[in-house]
Amino acid sequence: MMHKPLLGVKIVDLSMYVAGPAAARMMGEWGADVIKVEPLKGDNNRPAGRMMGMPIDDSNNPHNEVFNANKRSLALDLKQSEGKAILERLLSESNVFLTNFRTRALEKLGLDYESVSARHPHIIWCQVTGFGTEGPQANDPGFDTVAFWARSGAMGDLPEKDTAPIPPLIAFGDMLTSETVCAGVGAALYQQARTGRGEKVMVSLYSNAIWALGVGVQSTQYGDEYPKTRKNAVSPLVNSYRCADGVWIYMCVIDHERYYNAVMRAIDREDLVDHPLYSDLAACKPVTPELIRVIEEGFQRYDHQEMHRRLTEADVAHSYIDKIKDIIHDAQALENHYVYPYTMRDGSTCIGPATPIKFGTVEDPEHRLSPLVGEHTVEILLEYGYSSEEIDALLARKVVGVYAKE
Repeated sequence: MMHKPLLGVKIVDLSMYVAGPAAARMMGEWGADVIKVEPLKGDNNRPAGRMMGMPIDDSNNPHNEVFNANKRSLALDLKQSEGKAILERLLSESNVFLTNFRTRALEKLGLDYESVSARHPHIIWCQVTGFGTEGPQANDPGFDTVAFWARSGAMGDLPEKDTAPIPPLIAFGDMLTSETVCAGVGAALYQQARTGRGEKVMVSLYSNAIWALGVGVQSTQYGDEYPKTRKNAVSPLVNSYRCADGVWIYMCVIDHERYYNAVMRAIDREDLVDHPLYSDLAACKPVTPELIRVIEEGFQRYDHQEMHRRLTEADVAHSYIDKIKDIIHDAQALENHYVYPYTMRDGSTCIGPATPIKFGTVEDPEHRLSPLVGEHTVEILLEYGYSSEEIDALLARKVVGVYAKE
């Protein structure tokens, strides 16, 4: 309990799919009481894991765990006036209202910023969108593959030159965006604690992609071109090389002149130490492909373990180019508890990613399984002053729902 800085914060999470829910999950891990408000049928993202071959039943839904752990679920029909009234009661006592509904839908529900802030001036109103709140695409649907990857240029400009666009990892842009949401809400919570005032926080997938691609946004204004090729990299010492056993290593040497000789010695090319062209990055530009071939030949002499040893001794920043599937076995990830095991409802074990910020300890975070649809509906309504009789009536009219195993 010592390491939960958001204890006492109440968050109403009216968001679906990934970016919004993932942000709320992070804040739930940090101690916030997160109420996930979802339709009686549940968040549309609950069965999405099937696209990647994962189980999606109530007893085992690992995809849903990443975004919705550490929350409580209130199944609510917002199309009914009584459902809206319940949400209003929650908002009156909450710090944050988080949503990724499109603006037109929010306006129709009376949940746009102007309406909510007028009724609840204390509340932090946070909206996650695909493309932003202004412009011709303000109300377009935008999953991360569309708004983050495709629209920004990342999908087309980051693969090896003259190859197809990247098939992006599902939810990659969403997860990065969720961290930005947490930063914005965190700043607003600080203001709220000082002044009692709420705030409007706006985050989009497209804006996050532009921020992530910021160096390229600037450099392409000065002649830098994408896509690139490793055969003519921006620097021969910032490139990927394959070892004798087929394993690739990526080097990142920003200070070319300082580390050039160390790399030459690591690949047994003492004859090229202090080479008049190769040792100076500016002079090397015209012969970059030539030096890349030299380094390739050097890497091909050794397996990845020996090459790793040599580069480590030379203090050269580098890493194996690993596979995602290897993360759950990686000692660095395990010792820092960047991944951790938890038990599903069916008794099986899954290893999941930890949220990236640690407070006070690196040990496994608390993991309360993602809620079933409406699992906490009755509990929450009782907390907010509804009587058992009122709850029974709401259930009968299908204003709210509770989890019922099919």
